Amino acid sequence: MNIKQNGLSRRTFMKASAALGATAVAAASGVKMARAAPAELRYFYRAPWPSSEVYANWLIDEWNKKNGDRVHVTGASVDGETYKTKQTIELSSSNPPDLFYSWEGGRGKEIVDNGFSADLTPYYEKYGWEKKLNPAGVTLSIYNGKKHFVPTEMCASVVWYRKDIYEQLGLKVPTTWDELMANAQKGKEAGLAAFMLANQKKWPSQFMWSAILVNKHGLDVYDGLINGTIPWTDPRAVDVTAMMQKLATDGMFEPSFNSIDLGPAMVPWTQGKGLHWYQGSFNLGRFRGDQPQCCVVPMDFFPMPAFPGKKPVMSVFAEDTIMIHENSPNKDAAAEFLDWMVSDEAMSKKLEIDKPFPSNVNSNLSKLSEMEQRLGKAMAESGSFTFMHVDHATPPAISDKFLDGVQGVLAGAMSPEDAMKLTEDEAARVKKS
Repeated sequence: MNIKQNGLSRRTFMKASAALGATAVAAASGVKMARAAPAELRYFYRAPWPSSEVYANWLIDEWNKKNGDRVHVTGASVDGETYKTKQTIELSSSNPPDLFYSWEGGRGKEIVDNGFSADLTPYYEKYGWEKKLNPAGVTLSIYNGKKHFVPTEMCASVVWYRKDIYEQLGLKVPTTWDELMANAQKGKEAGLAAFMLANQKKWPSQFMWSAILVNKHGLDVYDGLINGTIPWTDPRAVDVTAMMQKLATDGMFEPSFNSIDLGPAMVPWTQGKGLHWYQGSFNLGRFRGDQPQCCVVPMDFFPMPAFPGKKPVMSVFAEDTIMIHENSPNKDAAAEFLDWMVSDEAMSKKLEIDKPFPSNVNSNLSKLSEMEQRLGKAMAESGSFTFMHVDHATPPAISDKFLDGVQGVLAGAMSPEDAMKLTEDEAARVKKS
């Protein structure tokens, strides 16, 4: 018999009374009631910059201070290059991380296709992420109609330039490709590297390659290459590779550009030995140095200038994204931690100790330099994702061949045609497999 009195059944009332009695006895005897162990989350991430580790530690420590008795988070990281190979090992293990860093585009698709990534669509609805996250990042999270990651950092690629040297040489900010090349020639004649490249790890040169192709031949052509509807041996892809080759043979890059990495390349940049540098906004942490605001040297930016008959397109993409492992036993707890990562408080702290630009559209950018605020506004005004560089957009098997080929061309060891054939052969193999 189940009799309810004031909404409380007799059976429920008796159970509650017994529980209260047990609690009272335990309190009187000095015995503490056992508390359930917290859910344990493992967070695996890449730390490409010193500030990345500092910020991740802050995120985890602050969370554990407030919530560690319910959900306890432990972090583990490796550098950016090591992460590319370590990620697959970790995700395939018998005890994979609950949350992990992922790239977007083709790399993200591989993770989704291999069944490692949980569908986060219900959590987007629960926490209202779509309303507070950058629309470009949300769009990129969708694979097969489902949202699979949460973007935590947005990025744009632009031409950075030394304002002080522009003034010394009497240069104006270019609005066309021809004007940019005229400025570059004047920089070279002054004994400067017209463009910094820092291509030791192969991926930096793809930024300029992608931007030239999109702005000269169109976003539809670039998308066709990425999606496999246009072969990499297409004359337009070969043309851009040949343009990069000419920049190298004309001495437009810094000495030993294929041997120097981004970090060491900051030395000639700060010494005023480079005029331009086409790279992503994730480098703002380097450009800022130890100063509270960017930058260590007088510098500014402009988008890749227009080619004849074309409207310039600025690259906007998600630099950092987080997925939840499909096999995590604590998906709800992991989503709660993810919500903390993109909260107003956490995103504001990211601006303070890490680098721009946070994915939360409500983030206050007022503490950034005027130049950084302008770039943030330009990214927001782009409306949505435009294009990402090749090694984010395609699977690693294809992008690795592409990067090998472009570096070979820049070194004079391979022709543009052979480099694109190398890429296309691998793309065809991947398509068949």
